[in-house]
Amino acid sequence: MLNTTQVIEKLPARSVSFTRKRDFQKTLNKRVAAYLRENNLPGRDVPAMYLKTVVSLAWWLGAYLLLLLGRFPTWANILLCIFWAISIAGVGFNVMHDSNHGGYSDRPWVNKLFSLSAELLGMSGFRWRTKHNIWHHTFTNIAGFDDDVATFGTMRLTPREPWKPLYRFQTWYFPLVYSLVGFDFILRDFMMVLTGKTDANHVYPKMSPADQVIFWAGKVSFFTFMFGLPLLVFPWWQVLIGFFIVMLSVGLVMSIVFQLAHISGAADFPVPVGRPPHIDNEWAVHQVETTADFAPRNWLLNFYIGGLNYQIEHHLLPHICHLNYPRLAPIVRATCEEFGIRYNCYPTWRAAFAAHVKELRLLGNEKTETVEQPAE
Repeated sequence: MLNTTQVIEKLPARSVSFTRKRDFQKTLNKRVAAYLRENNLPGRDVPAMYLKTVVSLAWWLGAYLLLLLGRFPTWANILLCIFWAISIAGVGFNVMHDSNHGGYSDRPWVNKLFSLSAELLGMSGFRWRTKHNIWHHTFTNIAGFDDDVATFGTMRLTPREPWKPLYRFQTWYFPLVYSLVGFDFILRDFMMVLTGKTDANHVYPKMSPADQVIFWAGKVSFFTFMFGLPLLVFPWWQVLIGFFIVMLSVGLVMSIVFQLAHISGAADFPVPVGRPPHIDNEWAVHQVETTADFAPRNWLLNFYIGGLNYQIEHHLLPHICHLNYPRLAPIVRATCEEFGIRYNCYPTWRAAFAAHVKELRLLGNEKTETVEQPAE
């Protein structure tokens, strides 16, 4: 049997096309546009989003100032580090994510302004827009192309990854790997700026002088918040411990949220075929089949993670503000049913998490693809 992983690894990440033409995306876009127009709803520049941004940033800044100036006992500062980390992830889910997709505002300069929140949180917006917007949103769940299933060999997140005995234990150690994602962001940011790539497949476009200035200014700002200012208040060893608590907490929260939607029994892992390599599917259909929604009725979770539990809607409509997703989900589901496309949705967060853990177990013990239908 042909080793598809070896073939994929030799291909650049931008070389796969989607060859099947259907009217699914065209039909969906028309229906969404008509719904927004008929109900007088803005796709972007949603007033509630500006209020949500104020709340998110106030939480981030307030938690930081409490940590820095509160003079609390050590146990309270540990809890505040976790509380601040949760706020960091919240700003990332809501403000950073929408703005870097261009889904925050109709005005490009507003999107650009709020996209700078990525730098404040320790990640390069320039790298995110390539890694996430292009590679992940175009080549979702395609090994060697989607950077989100690449783990430097620490885990097997796709059946296309060559199996290793270590992966038998990944259901036990995955929280550790996930918690290291915050450090991985920083590492890969510097790999990008110094070498232009993070691995052989993922080569980044050249950064302009302005991009370079934003990158380095962002890193100076981040490390000032993480080390410079805290060192004026706390001993160095406490600052270092606090840094690790914050980064590990951010990594764990963000990883779990993003992985639940794609690494589960409901999501497919397609393989490019032919020369040039292609996927025999429409891009929009591919997005639905490689993605799963979860906990659509959990309003608190939806509020905190910026609508990322409506992941199918996000992948199909990334330039629309996430506050619209709950209203648009029935349209997406109905259009999928009309076109005979499986719409994956786990009813609760617990069900999605259980499916994710089960998928990790299967990937850790088997070399063949497994498919499971989600509970409705």
